[in-house]
Amino acid sequence: MNITRSSRRFRTALSLATAVLLGACAQTPPQSESTSPTPGEPPPASRSKALVAEPGAVAAPTPVALRPDHPQTYTVVPGDTLWGIAQRFLQNPWQWRDIWRQNPQIRNPNRIYPGDVLKFSYDASGKPQLEVSERAEVPLLKLSPEVRVETLTQPIPPVPRDAVESFLTRALILSEAQWKGAPYIMADDDNQVVYTDRDRVYARGAQFDQPRYQVFRPGEELREPGSGRYLGTAGVYVGEALLDQDGDPATLTLARTVAPVRAGDRLFEFEPETELYSFEPHPVPPDTEGFILANLDSDVTQITQYSSVIINLGAQEGLEPGHVLAIYGKDRQIEDPVSGGTVKVPGERSGLLMVYKVHDLVSYGLVMQAERFIRLQDRVTTP
Repeated sequence: MNITRSSRRFRTALSLATAVLLGACAQTPPQSESTSPTPGEPPPASRSKALVAEPGAVAAPTPVALRPDHPQTYTVVPGDTLWGIAQRFLQNPWQWRDIWRQNPQIRNPNRIYPGDVLKFSYDASGKPQLEVSERAEVPLLKLSPEVRVETLTQPIPPVPRDAVESFLTRALILSEAQWKGAPYIMADDDNQVVYTDRDRVYARGAQFDQPRYQVFRPGEELREPGSGRYLGTAGVYVGEALLDQDGDPATLTLARTVAPVRAGDRLFEFEPETELYSFEPHPVPPDTEGFILANLDSDVTQITQYSSVIINLGAQEGLEPGHVLAIYGKDRQIEDPVSGGTVKVPGERSGLLMVYKVHDLVSYGLVMQAERFIRLQDRVTTP
């Protein structure tokens, strides 16, 4: 199904409005069977069309699919992730919001810490729920001579930290105009072609007032499959630059380079680090559909579990960190050996990804499950 960006926005808005109405009145019995799509079977392709055609009909929400062997209690340990805990209780980890109950008597009820005891139960209406029944004593560190106290334990993240931390701060997607308008390195102090750690360089294009900057090089242009629409240009991180003296040109010293720096590379201020515990898994709106555009790890050719990828869906389609999408392979045309001719075979489900950073037209997603080969331009859609 070829869905334009404008039609996706309309369908997303319609689906969100429907979800609000459903969430206000839906109740799920504790023993209901899951009606979620079977792995390997694509979801229906025209859910939003059905809603438009029959405005009076209301589709039932997908029941929570519990694991038959889920524990009644679970004690959180260091190294746990929200996704991993969700998998202990749910067949579909993206249904986390459907069972999580924030206990108002617990400090920071929306965060889970190592040592917390999670308790499973059913509420008065028969809906399954999970909550923190016991909060672990978080050790405190007193710092002298300042009067300051810091916790030694951090909330568990939704996904493995080491899989996404570098991309949260070292991944950049900008328009062609934004790249052209960014401050840039023009030369070093020794007429070299490439520069590395401890080399002094000269830069222009801004009033430099920060102690250090990130150095990026414009990289791959991202274009929408089919239409070829330009979605932005990905940046290649090459290192840092420490400010020695502002001016025109300004003088900086390179540090922590991971690749040779060249004239024309751009300089950007450091962004505040994103809190990894600020989102939780939940499904994208029905009938959301896009494609995998690029693999962020240029050193690896295969897309596997915990690979970071770029998809052609962003804030304009209503995406946000925590949104989960299913990945499907491409449709294929195969020869019928008996009847002759060709038959279209739909692509099988190959995995799941969760969005963790959103731009206007594209997003970064982490592959949480890889059930078979995942390739560029594979389809991503509602799980």
